[in-house]
Amino acid sequence: MDNNAYTLPGIEKANDLLHEANVVLLEVWLEEIVFTWRWWLEITILILPWIFFWFMLRKKEDTYRLVCAGVFVMLAATYMDTVGMALRLWGYPTKEVPLVPPYITWDLCAIPVAVMIFLHYKPAVNPLIKAIILGIVGSFVMQPLAVMAGLYIPYHWKHHYSFPMVILIYLTANYFYYYFGWKK
Repeated sequence: MDNNAYTLPGIEKANDLLHEANVVLLEVWLEEIVFTWRWWLEITILILPWIFFWFMLRKKEDTYRLVCAGVFVMLAATYMDTVGMALRLWGYPTKEVPLVPPYITWDLCAIPVAVMIFLHYKPAVNPLIKAIILGIVGSFVMQPLAVMAGLYIPYHWKHHYSFPMVILIYLTANYFYYYFGWKK
């Protein structure tokens, strides 16, 4: 059977361009990114939050609830980053691993761990207050620091655009955290 019988020429052309881009990205990663100070910083951000929070600070009885909330945050952040990068609203000039999206440090580590820390501690604090604090820290402190460190480039994006999104993600994660914590 002919494999090309089910493909569209435009899709094939796009796939060829993606392949070419990935070859270039791999070459750039090997020659200009790996083992630079930015690469080491991102590797640290990739690993340290999990070691610090998950293995040292987390209360074991909250594991299931944290996983439910954390997986939601990972999916939401990854989806938003995929769309934002596809629309060239922002970009990441470094990559931790070649041929993998460059935002895994943030979407699979820093952001979900930050949300889980906020969920895990001070449970009596109003979730909206926690969401606003996390939105302020994420949008107006961490994003500008990432820009200054050369880890994030907002091409057509302003930091304050992220603020309501962080609040929404946190409040939804809070819902999952408490929904899956109830005894059925």
